[in-house]
Amino acid sequence: MSEQTYHVHHLRSIYRGFLKLDLYDATIERGDRKVEVVREVHDHGNGAAVLPYDEARRTCLLVRQVRVPVHVAEGNGLILEVAAGVIDPEDASPAEAARREAAEELRYHVHDLQSVGMFYPMAGLVTEQMNCFLARYTPADRIESGYEQDDDEVIDVEEWGLKDLWEAFRDGRLRDGKAIVCLQALRIERPDLFV
Repeated sequence: MSEQTYHVHHLRSIYRGFLKLDLYDATIERGDRKVEVVREVHDHGNGAAVLPYDEARRTCLLVRQVRVPVHVAEGNGLILEVAAGVIDPEDASPAEAARREAAEELRYHVHDLQSVGMFYPMAGLVTEQMNCFLARYTPADRIESGYEQDDDEVIDVEEWGLKDLWEAFRDGRLRDGKAIVCLQALRIERPDLFV
């Protein structure tokens, strides 16, 4: 197979708001084949996601919230997710962002963060890199005050048994990609927690 070469050129900014949308053109060449495309590229920053688990009780913490795109796709926008958000400039690292999101969304301090990888959620459209983590928590880590949800969020926190969450993944009730990546990583690392 011959090697591909490509050239990308920024044409213009289309929109600046909650997200940034830019227009690019690209020329892709392989051998005697040349393809020219124009693409919209969505940039809203990189993200961090965390699945906290309680080893002793074999539970984990997730959030359920309304996502408008999910509503548009399915007619029901309520979706179960891991705590996640954009990495802010104040965050020292993706792990720090994951800790902050757990405190804000789940209202728990998390410990012993373990990176389980980074992926592009939609490589054909979005620049976002999603950094996924596992972390430990116990009931004693509950935060009573000091952290507030963002003004545009209405979040319900749910504690799930790991075995039950695995079944929810298997039967299609768990559809958040971030949660699936984290859950599968935990099952590979600690299969004993799912019995």
